[in-house]
Amino acid sequence: MSISKKQYLLLFLLLFIIMPQCLAATETETLFDQGNRAFSQGNYAQAIDFFEDIAENSGYSASLLYNLANSYVQNGQIGKAIVNYERAAILSPSDSDISGNLDKVRKESGLFQQEPEGVDRLFSLFSINQWATLTLLILAIVALFLIFAVKISFGKSLRIGVYSSSIILLALTASGVLTKYQQLNPSIVTSSSAKILISPFESSTSVGAIQEGRRVYPVKTHGAYSYVTDAAGRKGWLMTSEIESVCGGI
Repeated sequence: MSISKKQYLLLFLLLFIIMPQCLAATETETLFDQGNRAFSQGNYAQAIDFFEDIAENSGYSASLLYNLANSYVQNGQIGKAIVNYERAAILSPSDSDISGNLDKVRKESGLFQQEPEGVDRLFSLFSINQWATLTLLILAIVALFLIFAVKISFGKSLRIGVYSSSIILLALTASGVLTKYQQLNPSIVTSSSAKILISPFESSTSVGAIQEGRRVYPVKTHGAYSYVTDAAGRKGWLMTSEIESVCGGI
């Protein structure tokens, strides 16, 4: 059976589309193998370069991020390692190797979970969904009260008490939602010399150092600085270049 010109053209177009993808996949596999080889030979900086090149040109995968994190650990860059372990855990949350290595690195680096203090301890009691549910529940109760108030004459003191307590509770639950929302995209301190400043200026006074690998939550930015909070409730300014977003890289 002879092939028509249209079929030849279609075949050519398919090859034109598929071939670059096949070549890119082959190149990615080659770089991945080279990265693993460099790692096994103790050339951790070179392994990092290979894995970062793959991530930049072909995107992320859990296995790539895991190998990249392992390379950063061996290269002594704990902050970068934790960033990539956490990214890998997002893509593959049930992988015990990823979670195991992440816990091991944190333990060996003394990055124990800090207990929240003050109001932050209260906000840590519930998830963002639970705080949002409580907010909706309070609004529903207020709405029902207003409906019944049309038919039933409630005393002035009761109405003032209901409205006042509702405002306070709504402010509390809304703050809980906002706080949890800000914590959805954490950043990791990637510098070994990071210091928390009281204002976003180079000459500003430092309130103390913050350990590499520590998780922080950016709130806002000003110039080259980011205003952050950490799990213990400490607040202050860090250079944006000293932290790296976990979700921002995937």
